[in-house]
Amino acid sequence: MKVFLLGLFLFVGFSFADSFWKPMQEALMLAKKDKRPIFVEYYADWCVPCQVMQANVFSDKAVQKKIEDNFYAVRLNVDSMDSVFCESKNVPIKECYTSVLKLQGIPSYVILDYSGVSLLSLSGAMGKEGMLRFLDKILYEGFQKNSKKKGVL
Repeated sequence: MKVFLLGLFLFVGFSFADSFWKPMQEALMLAKKDKRPIFVEYYADWCVPCQVMQANVFSDKAVQKKIEDNFYAVRLNVDSMDSVFCESKNVPIKECYTSVLKLQGIPSYVILDYSGVSLLSLSGAMGKEGMLRFLDKILYEGFQKNSKKKGVL
C-alpha cells in the first residue's frame, strides 16, 4: 500500500509539473507574438538531479506561477535525436547544448529572448528557493526586456 501511494504521489507530481512545459516550436511562436522570454531546461532521463528538480522544484506552485507568469517553459532532453532551433539555426539538441551554447552539466537552464537568442544560462540542481531567486534575478535585471544583455550566472 505504501509503495502504491508513493507511486501515485510521484505520478501526480510529475503530471502536474509537466502541464506548463511546451514544445520549443510552440514556445518560439508564442514568444514572438507576446514578446515574452523562454525558459529552457536541458535534462536527461537518467539524470537523478534532473528527476529531483522535476519532482520537487518544478512541481512547486510558486515556481510554476513565476515561470507561467513571465516565460514560456520548454524541456529538452539532451539524449534526444530531435533537432531544435538554437541560436538562429536548427541543430540536434545535443549539439545545441554542447557545441552552440557550450553548457557543461545537467540540469542546465537557459533564458532565451522572444526571438530565440540565448541571454543567460545556469547549470546545476537547486531547491525551489534557489530557482525562485534565479527567476527573480532574471526578472529584476530585465533580461526579458533587453536582449542585448548576455551572461552566465
